[in-house]
Amino acid sequence: MSNQEALFNRIDDLIKAVNQFKNEDDFTTEFTNRKNKNVIEFKDSSEELRNLANLIVYSQNSNSKLVEQVIASGNLDTAFANFDMDKVTELNPCDIADNHWNAIKGIRQQAKLFHIVSLARKIKSLGSLSNVINQVGIPNQVMSQSDIEEFWVAFNRLQKEMKRSKIPFFQSTTSLLHLLMDWGYDCVKPDLVVLNISKQLEIIESTKGEQNFRRTVRVVQEYSVDRKIRPSVIDFYFLIAGGQMAAKKFVIPEFYQNYQLAKF
Repeated sequence: MSNQEALFNRIDDLIKAVNQFKNEDDFTTEFTNRKNKNVIEFKDSSEELRNLANLIVYSQNSNSKLVEQVIASGNLDTAFANFDMDKVTELNPCDIADNHWNAIKGIRQQAKLFHIVSLARKIKSLGSLSNVINQVGIPNQVMSQSDIEEFWVAFNRLQKEMKRSKIPFFQSTTSLLHLLMDWGYDCVKPDLVVLNISKQLEIIESTKGEQNFRRTVRVVQEYSVDRKIRPSVIDFYFLIAGGQMAAKKFVIPEFYQNYQLAKF
């Protein structure tokens, strides 16, 4: 058995373990949404900005369950004038903190307010961030090894362009992959939960470093091509196995009582 076959079998075992304890209705809904998601086409700049703001507030090891509650409450929309692009570009992040922080403090860091306003100003000058992404040629889906190669060539072009254009927040590998996955492209976000599972599965030896971030995503893409399953679905299983707060609801509590990461 090759090293890749052994690795893929370990991922198979993780998936089987999760499936034994899935909370059927919630699990199936999320699984289906991830499986069938297409690349997003935003209807206007406000919709795009709201989406990007949500990605920002979930970032930097925030408690995903608390962030989910803030977004669902509508308080983030209120704080940012319903993400009207023209209005957000005129906002002062300090005023947002003074007037709204108690209602949105679940996002964890006030610096995120500055990132959102700065991003709005940059997007307004560019016209649309989705147009920037469309121009670099990232494949909508990864269905072959050549698609994987094409993805990473285009990703490098995109990251270079994000840095050249000084796009706030989404220049790093992790944040940019998060954006692409959320927008329907075939990759995963190599956050700490996913990286911990990657290490447990012996995909990587360390959860730190650019090389390990990229290897985690690439191996998931390769597994997805081989098993004919979307990378975002594998991300779903990794988040559950890693005990992400917002993902725990997709399995019954006995999952975490019966399985330790080292057993996968």
